[in-house]
Amino acid sequence: MTRTDDQNYDNRPDGISKKNWTNLVDYWYSPEFQEKEKGKFSKLHFYKSVYTKKDGSFKEGTLSQQFLEDANNKVKECLASSSSKLRVDIENEVFDDLMYNGEEGSSYVNHIAIEMENLKAEFSAVKKQNEDLRQKNQGLESKFNDTAQSFKAIASHLAQVLKEVRNGKASAHLLDGVDSAIKLIDTQ
Repeated sequence: MTRTDDQNYDNRPDGISKKNWTNLVDYWYSPEFQEKEKGKFSKLHFYKSVYTKKDGSFKEGTLSQQFLEDANNKVKECLASSSSKLRVDIENEVFDDLMYNGEEGSSYVNHIAIEMENLKAEFSAVKKQNEDLRQKNQGLESKFNDTAQSFKAIASHLAQVLKEVRNGKASAHLLDGVDSAIKLIDTQ
């Protein structure tokens, strides 16, 4: 809330499209959201929305899952011992404490950065594999088209042979044309 609109728009996390991020920031600043949240925003809730799948699950064994489990446990402890603070304030304090303060926070930040790098590497590998498959597909498509052309040539020669056989005028020359087209397919 202390940043300008442009600063908030520019602070887009990895993995969220610019359009979705802009819509989300606009929503957070909308009167409906402000009234609903009474000016409070939970960093912990936002973190969960960014790092979980649509079904609310995590990629197994990731530090993001561990971070949220630790944070939720600390929020429960704080809620049990403090009745005067709003939940959103407690969630933000816990988030900041775990994420940014002390050795434990540095560990989370470093491990999450490593997870992001690993995900980027996996994405790059899948992208490369997809490109390789696309090139192989183009090669196969070209071979298929060549083979289809050869079959058309054979069909054309066979039609001529059949016509000449029916007319009683078949020649060895016609049969040689069919034989040449078949040999062409064998080389492909």
